[in-house]
Amino acid sequence: MGQPILPNYPNHATEVALTARDGRRVRVRHMRREDAALLERMFYRLSSETRYRRFFVPLDNIEEERVHREARRLAQIDPARETALIAVVDEQGQEEAVAVARYTCLAERADSCEASLVIRDDYQGVGLGRQLFDLLVQVALAHGLRHMILLTHADNVPMIAIVQGLGMPYKGRFSAGLYEIDLQLTEVARPFFPFTAPED
Repeated sequence: MGQPILPNYPNHATEVALTARDGRRVRVRHMRREDAALLERMFYRLSSETRYRRFFVPLDNIEEERVHREARRLAQIDPARETALIAVVDEQGQEEAVAVARYTCLAERADSCEASLVIRDDYQGVGLGRQLFDLLVQVALAHGLRHMILLTHADNVPMIAIVQGLGMPYKGRFSAGLYEIDLQLTEVARPFFPFTAPED
């Protein structure tokens, strides 16, 4: 059994299907502990640039044991303070991860979280990131969060475009080649998340 989809809300489905602009379909669900192997395999299929944009340090010569250890750590989700959505497909008879969107609540700001998004290179540029990140925002809204903080490279145009495409207000601040975005989660529309239907 996996973790509850959204604590305190009825569970209506375990996954949702998204369709990329090129017609490829992916399944999105909440991450489970056993997904560590998927994260590990996905890491080795990220380009050097994608790794650097996600983790902010060069990781071409990282030891296998460290990758293994980090994958296990990232798959351990505490639903009281974090959410991780994983997009998966079937390739050569086994499930593989192609993207992960996650947030962690900030200890010093009860209504805020820090978010990140990583997409396997062969699934970039086809609209998957925007759809997956929108799902993450819906989860945050359903949990009553009001600010989502993202830190990205100042030249990461696709990530900045994803935020702009949400149509929500945000504040941005440049510093030392990085761009910090404070996405202000407003209730212009009632949160709707395909995994769940919050009680009226």
